[in-house]
Amino acid sequence: MRWSSRRSNRTAGSHPARDEVTGLVPYAAFVHHVADAVNVRTPGYEPAVLLVDLEGVSEAADVDGHHGVDEVMRVIATRATREVNNLGMVARMSDHQIAVLFPTLSAPAVALDLAYRMVTAVTTPVVLANQRRVQLATSCGLVTWESMGARATADDLLRGAGLAVREARRQGRNSIEVCTADLIAVADETLAIGKDLRQALDEKGLRVCYQPIVDLAHGSVTGFEALVRWSHPVHGAISPARFVPVAEEFGLISELGRMVLSTAAAQVAQWSATFRIPLTAHVNVSGVDLAHHDFVAMVEETLQASGLPGEQLVLEVTESAVEPALEVARTRFDGLRDLGVRVALDDFGTGRSALSYLQTLSVDILKVDRSYLDSIEGERSDDLLRGVIGLGQALGMEVYGEGIEDEAQRYRLERNGCAVGQGYLFARPLPAEDAAAYLRTQASPATVTTLPA
Repeated sequence: MRWSSRRSNRTAGSHPARDEVTGLVPYAAFVHHVADAVNVRTPGYEPAVLLVDLEGVSEAADVDGHHGVDEVMRVIATRATREVNNLGMVARMSDHQIAVLFPTLSAPAVALDLAYRMVTAVTTPVVLANQRRVQLATSCGLVTWESMGARATADDLLRGAGLAVREARRQGRNSIEVCTADLIAVADETLAIGKDLRQALDEKGLRVCYQPIVDLAHGSVTGFEALVRWSHPVHGAISPARFVPVAEEFGLISELGRMVLSTAAAQVAQWSATFRIPLTAHVNVSGVDLAHHDFVAMVEETLQASGLPGEQLVLEVTESAVEPALEVARTRFDGLRDLGVRVALDDFGTGRSALSYLQTLSVDILKVDRSYLDSIEGERSDDLLRGVIGLGQALGMEVYGEGIEDEAQRYRLERNGCAVGQGYLFARPLPAEDAAAYLRTQASPATVTTLPA
């Protein structure tokens, strides 16, 4: 289970044996060493790789430049080498990653124990020469040769470590994940979905559906929320909860969002003209979209192309999309307001810090999370619902209800001061032709029309 100093000091082909800044094995040489370990493995002593992601190094670069990064990496390299000792080889993979190769691991618990020690080593503050303290966080991914299968290659090990790190990031800072067969299966499925989603976007294989937003007192339609749906030619309907995160991961989310926005704006503009009703188009916006510097300009171009007035467009964002970059969100929202476009905060009440920024953001509508309706009806539950609705109204915002599935929930919202909502009580998300038919039923707006599921 020990790594000989002779082997750790050798070069791999023409690659340098050591990184000039940290003294660690560089990436290219490390890959060769992993391949060697796979090729010479013996039963009971299998190779394993621990990948350690470093979060916060870029902040050091922002303040102290590249010299600050070098200083941080030297400290982390020293700590990592001390922890690993002679159990394996430490490599610098990039400015924000290091890795450990265990060439002959007899028990995964040894590597897992080291991973916990590495978390401590990385998260202990680094004090730079200028006395500035740099606080890092980490995500660690561990993979063993056995977990990757009998025919695993060095590339398989490195991929498995990367998958485990990615899963650790999802779990939160300073997490450790071990690569498993299930994790690999999900990654393979995600890769396939990503490729098919790319094709679906190219071939217009995605469909925009429309869920009516109604006046709760009269049942008349005030607008539609545009929701994308995907019927896969082999796998059938794939839930947005599955393919939207894949779109984000594969860098397709902006293209997807723009497609939905342009389609919905044009469709709602057409309906507004046909039925002579100033309908609103509600379109969801991702945090990635919001971060684009040209986002407001793109929205303006879409409005001009579709003929939809800005006042009839509502862009919906979640608290989780807004929280990481409040200043960016504030700038975008102000730009949208200049176009007449309104902003809705979706799933309100599920975030952790909404109250701290609601007063400073140009938000026009609060959409109360459906969990407030799912809770057991009672005096305390109604007090909470009424409090959330009252908060929005006190800040000058409209308040919409979501997930209304029965008359009791509709009545609860009305009773507690909410006038507009949507949900299966009125209709599921409808294809454009069915949504148009739904609009035709509004000749008698005092009647709430419920379409069959």
